[in-house]
Amino acid sequence: MRVCAEANQLLDPADATPLGALIDSNNLREQTNFVFKAIATYGGRAPDGAMVAPMRAAINHPLALAQICEPVAGPMLRLAPDAQGGFRPSPARAAAEFVCASFDSNTDELTPFQGSIPIPSAQGAIFAMDFLLNAPRLQFESAIVQRPSATECFEFLAIFHSEVSLSTPTVERFAHFATRARRAMDMRADGLMRAVALSLAHIDADFGITADWTTSAEEPLPAEISKAVSGAIFAAENVPGLGWIVVGSMGNNSYDMSQLAAVFDPAGDDAYTWSGIRTGNQGIVDLAGNDRYVGGDQQGPAAGLFGLSLIDDLAGDDHYTGQQFACGAGMFGVGILIDRAGNDHYQTGAWSLGAGILGAGFLFDLGGGDEYQSSVYSQGIGGPLGIGALIDARGNDLFRVAGSAPSVDGVPTVTYAMSQGIGFGARRLIAGGMGLLADFSGDDRYESGEFSQGGGYYFGFGLLLDRAGNDLYRGSHYAQGFSAHQAAGVLVDVAGDDSYWSMISAAQGAAWDTATSLLLDGAGNDTYRGDALSQGAAAQQSVAALCDLDGSDHFVGLGPFVQGESGENSYHFSDTKARSLSLLIDAGHGDDFFSSGRTRGGVTVTGPLPTVDLPANASTFGLAIDRPSLEKPAPPR
Repeated sequence: MRVCAEANQLLDPADATPLGALIDSNNLREQTNFVFKAIATYGGRAPDGAMVAPMRAAINHPLALAQICEPVAGPMLRLAPDAQGGFRPSPARAAAEFVCASFDSNTDELTPFQGSIPIPSAQGAIFAMDFLLNAPRLQFESAIVQRPSATECFEFLAIFHSEVSLSTPTVERFAHFATRARRAMDMRADGLMRAVALSLAHIDADFGITADWTTSAEEPLPAEISKAVSGAIFAAENVPGLGWIVVGSMGNNSYDMSQLAAVFDPAGDDAYTWSGIRTGNQGIVDLAGNDRYVGGDQQGPAAGLFGLSLIDDLAGDDHYTGQQFACGAGMFGVGILIDRAGNDHYQTGAWSLGAGILGAGFLFDLGGGDEYQSSVYSQGIGGPLGIGALIDARGNDLFRVAGSAPSVDGVPTVTYAMSQGIGFGARRLIAGGMGLLADFSGDDRYESGEFSQGGGYYFGFGLLLDRAGNDLYRGSHYAQGFSAHQAAGVLVDVAGDDSYWSMISAAQGAAWDTATSLLLDGAGNDTYRGDALSQGAAAQQSVAALCDLDGSDHFVGLGPFVQGESGENSYHFSDTKARSLSLLIDAGHGDDFFSSGRTRGGVTVTGPLPTVDLPANASTFGLAIDRPSLEKPAPPR
């Protein structure tokens, strides 16, 4: 992306660059090197050293977040409506390559495009579903030899409802579980993530449907699944190693997916329900109709536990619900939900809508104006060493996270979210993963609570990417390009007149505790409203930047440590002698407003001079830079 390349140039701190010249001319080079070293030192302390590749790159290059994001998000960008380069758009292929990029693995071993699977009849549909699911079954059987129990997995998910920073008893309780999990999450021949990537590549296929469903003969429903299916069917078969595969009819059907391995349904307004816990491999291909997918208390649609769970819905205005672990979620497995057309509605709870926890979860919605509503840990979250992504290709969309989880700050009007492009780790147990929320077109609305909209927590890397439209972002306390505790968070909005609003503190390019963050806006007349520690503000040996490339922009910061000014640095000062680096860069030629009185058309060096006797809690140091200062270095202060 052009905006990432331009931002990378602006944020390059090398001696010969405009930013580097400003750092040197204001005697800030030593402190810049100190904070980079501090991030590298503390960033190397993930349990077992296990972390996703983008996080490792961010630790080594804290100001290169724009450059790091581009190759990771590249496979997903091929799904954009205006994508170029001759690539065949395939959600499954994009997901497989995204996993490889997140774990720094090449794509050579991925199965090539499978071509078109012929479906001349109902029996051909059964063969197609068997073909799609059988290879992933074998992949996961070999990768999860010493797997934990399903009970352990759901107990692990549940702890984060009451603990964000894990207590010592919790850490001790899950220590053995965490050790086993960390060793499984890699790309070795028997690694879990390799099984995830290979399984996703395997389902990269088209359907060559030549069957005339209107003349297909109905078959009696087998007694073994008589309570699992209602409505007429064209075929059913109990496939060894998988279970029952059913081919529905042209009418309205209902399916109890707790008893079925796969469904191929050609038409009708259908209902799919889940209850209890389903492990292993499962698939649904639905060709048409306004369908309902209803999850149970513990697990929902397209939630892969110890296997692959696939939903591919080709048309219709569909409704998806699930109380937790639903709609593109994976744990020791992968869940992938593909909705190709229609105005769809998603209503879910925790660990949903593109959520990977020690596994991978993907949600791809390729058409229509959609509504995504969830409670917590959702909408593109890479949980502990997981990969999570929500990709919306078209339409004016609503992304809302408003659940019952109370504010960690005790604010009565705010809820805890940890959602919308988040990498989230279990402190002292497992590093965070890679989370992505990407929207490619439309005027979109992002509403959430604390910890949301492009952020990282405990060795996690999160990215929110919006490529077009006039968008609204509303968050609270750690939002809109944030990071905390050895993590990295990025929000990239490529174009449009956008509004960013956040209350309390730490937002819009904010980093805390040896972390790094970036809010990058490519174009448009934008409005920013934040409280303390916002709009390019870092604290506790961190690096943060807000970079706006063009437009007449309005920056309002209602607290201390805003607009290129750092907060205090007592955490690791005695060990590192490092403070924090904060940057606000406005590179456009427009008429801008800064509430803090930053120099328009020039440079402001914030905070006191970094002297030897300066206390650790001093708010140093930072730069607020308007475009003319990028063209020639400012005189030393």
